Amino acid sequence: MRIVGLDILRSVAIILVLFRHSQLFSNPLYDFGWLGVDLFFVLSGFLVSGLIFKEYKKRNKLNIKRFLLRRGYKIYPAFYIFLVGSIIIEHYRDGFVPTFTDLLGEIFYLQSYLSHIWTHTWSLAVEEHFYLTLALFSFIAYKTRTLAKKQLVISTLIALIVLSFCMRYYVSYPHRNEPFFSFMATHLRSDGILIGVLIGYLYHFTPFFKFFTKWRWAFLIVSIALMLPGFYYAGGSYFMNTAGLSLVNLGFGILTLFSLTNFDIKSSLLKQVSKPFILFFTMVGKHSYSIYLWHIACRNFMNDSLNYGPNMNSLIFFVLSISVGVILSIIIERPFLKLRDRYAA
Repeated sequence: MRIVGLDILRSVAIILVLFRHSQLFSNPLYDFGWLGVDLFFVLSGFLVSGLIFKEYKKRNKLNIKRFLLRRGYKIYPAFYIFLVGSIIIEHYRDGFVPTFTDLLGEIFYLQSYLSHIWTHTWSLAVEEHFYLTLALFSFIAYKTRTLAKKQLVISTLIALIVLSFCMRYYVSYPHRNEPFFSFMATHLRSDGILIGVLIGYLYHFTPFFKFFTKWRWAFLIVSIALMLPGFYYAGGSYFMNTAGLSLVNLGFGILTLFSLTNFDIKSSLLKQVSKPFILFFTMVGKHSYSIYLWHIACRNFMNDSLNYGPNMNSLIFFVLSISVGVILSIIIERPFLKLRDRYAA
């Protein structure tokens, strides 16, 4: 079953990414937009680890092969069709031919470490590495009967989050006086995913969520405070590369838990007014993977074909990216998800 609050957060993540890749350079959401990818990381950590946690709680066992197979049906067909289709489009657009090294980086999901064709697919590599690592460590934890040992698992996850921060700090420190320094390596961007796994474990194995629900509005205020540095400090700055990114990711983790709480709208009028917006955001969130895949190709088309000024160009870019993503999600993703439910139920 889909959770509306999480779909809305997915839509927020993809809309932030679209802002970042639009021409709205003076908009605060442009400055914050690069963190949309990290919101996706937190959500993936929570949701994907939740698949394993729920199965373990329900059946007291894990089927890692089934887990990886279902992930494969979800991720690979849409990505490889995008890869082939986008290369063909770019070739006819400007004669583009990828190098063999770039192509290997894309095919084997090594974009976060090797050269690659597209500027945004590095995040897909980070998530793919997470799926494989989660499967391995979950299998080990299951076999060693440690998955339900709360203190051990929580301590380990916190230690890994701190380790990810320390590695990022180590890499960023020599560049502390530079206005911009970027990195994409999985081990340097993994604390968001780990925070997602941590809140997922707390949600599924501890009574923490009951406490959280009672104080959810206070937690929301804390979440907003933690995310504020993302609006004040530039992406790639020394502070955001170190403490800032960790703070924002923690804010995203709290926001993810908040999206699971029940806060019914009392007013029937407010319900009617908000319903179209909720339907739109849940639709965008549901198809966010395909929108993310194709939005840079849509931007390239826009840059070549239209010049109506930054505001109109950005509006068309938003509409085109969402429309193309939703249509291709229905055409490509949906059939493979039906096959997944049939053969990897």
